[in-house]
Amino acid sequence: MKTAIITITEDARKLALKLKENLDGDPTVFSVETFNKNVKKVLSEHIGYFDCIIGIMATGIMVRNICGLIKNKGEDPAVLVMDDQGKYVISLLSGHFGGANGIALKIAQICGAEPVITTATDTHGKIGIDVLARKYHMDIDDFKKIKAINSALIENKVDLFVPPEYEFIFEDPMVRGSYNKRKSLNELKARFNDVSIILKPKKLVVGIGARKGIKTDKVQKAIFEAMKLLDLPLERINAISTAEIKENEAGIIETASNLEVPLEIVKIDEIKRLKNASLSSSVFVYKKFYIPGVCEPAALIAAGENSRLIFKKTSYDGVTIAVAVSSND
Repeated sequence: MKTAIITITEDARKLALKLKENLDGDPTVFSVETFNKNVKKVLSEHIGYFDCIIGIMATGIMVRNICGLIKNKGEDPAVLVMDDQGKYVISLLSGHFGGANGIALKIAQICGAEPVITTATDTHGKIGIDVLARKYHMDIDDFKKIKAINSALIENKVDLFVPPEYEFIFEDPMVRGSYNKRKSLNELKARFNDVSIILKPKKLVVGIGARKGIKTDKVQKAIFEAMKLLDLPLERINAISTAEIKENEAGIIETASNLEVPLEIVKIDEIKRLKNASLSSSVFVYKKFYIPGVCEPAALIAAGENSRLIFKKTSYDGVTIAVAVSSND
């Protein structure tokens, strides 16, 4: 997630620095940039780049400056506003598919603020179909049908059809409390009367780098910790990947076998050709193999063209983990 924090007052600027310090340490946050004043200019020049925009200012200022720039549920970034004393954080736009509701809760925890969330499904204790799709990294075939499905959710009238390999979704208490469970042989689908939405899972790949001779239990623990931070079950993993320099590591091979997912080996030449602005770089790895790293490029390449990282390189006792999802374009 690429985040922009826009401020106006000096108190807001200080609060922004506190937020940035905390978010920089979050493996799911890839960059945090702060901007002071010039709200209209910042928004018009950068709205297409950032996944999340936090305005520490009056709500009215943000509304007046962003209203001509927003497009639709599938494209708009998460937009939040806070007062410069950090008392309230408001999920203003893209609360569901953009993730603003979840981000509001995260920021509230950092600052001790009161989160303000007004979406109907959330206030009724339900998980909207667009939130479910975001959480489990799935595409929605028709955004125009979201309103009808989410409205029916409130009255427990939506059936969720899930194939066997995705039945773990119903272990989520929010899902279990929102949808009527139905089995399917081939696709995920939410249906209310004659309205239905198809959910297409993206390919989720865990990229692994590790020191020589790494033990299986350490690899498995690292993956578990990363997936826990992503709030995803291990069953959501579609593949594990690593670079060919690690293809004979028993700890990685055994982990893929234990998780019953394919192990995909990425060639060094593929990593050298990869161009992606979100990649971090290891001086040690570059000096030895002339590549920026292992886990991030391995995850991105195995996830496919135009894939993106959702979990940046993080070290766990001799193991580095990154997670990427496909684009489904």
